[in-house]
Amino acid sequence: MPRLFVAVWPSSEASEVLAGLPRPDLPGVRWTAPERLHVTMRFLGDCDEGEAAAALSGLRLSRTEVVLGPAVERLGRAVLVVPARGLDELAAEIISATRHIGQAPPDRPFTGHLTVARYGGRPPDGYAPPVHAAFTATEVALVRSDPPGTYRNVATFALH
Repeated sequence: MPRLFVAVWPSSEASEVLAGLPRPDLPGVRWTAPERLHVTMRFLGDCDEGEAAAALSGLRLSRTEVVLGPAVERLGRAVLVVPARGLDELAAEIISATRHIGQAPPDRPFTGHLTVARYGGRPPDGYAPPVHAAFTATEVALVRSDPPGTYRNVATFALH
C-alpha cells in the first residue's frame, strides 16, 4: 500500500519566499528541498488511495488564509520549521473525516508548520531567519510519498 498524507501546498509567491531562506552548510543538518515544502494536515501512512480520496471528496471545506512566520523555529528535538497559522479548523475537519483511515491521528493538537530542515545532535545555533508570507489555501491534496522521498499528488480537493 502507498504511504499517504493530506497536505496544503504554499502558493508560488509563498514558495519563492521559502526558497529564499538561507541554507548554510551546517554539520548534521538536512535541508528540505523548496519544492517539497508543504503543511501536513494529516499523515495517513500506508493505506488505500481510493478509500482516502473517498473520505476527502465528500467534504465541503472552506478556503483559509495561511500566515507563515514570523521566523524559523525549532519544533521538537530535531526539526526546524516555519510556523503556518490559520489551518486549525481545516485540519480538524480533515482529521475527523479520515480518522478511520490509515495510521491513527496523533493525540495532540494540530501544529501547522512547514519543515525546512531536520538535524541530528545539536540544533544549529542562532538559525532563526525571519519569514513574512501569507497565502490563501484554495485546495488540499492527497499526496503519495514514493522512495526516495518524492511526492506526487494523487488527488486534489478544492476549498470553497
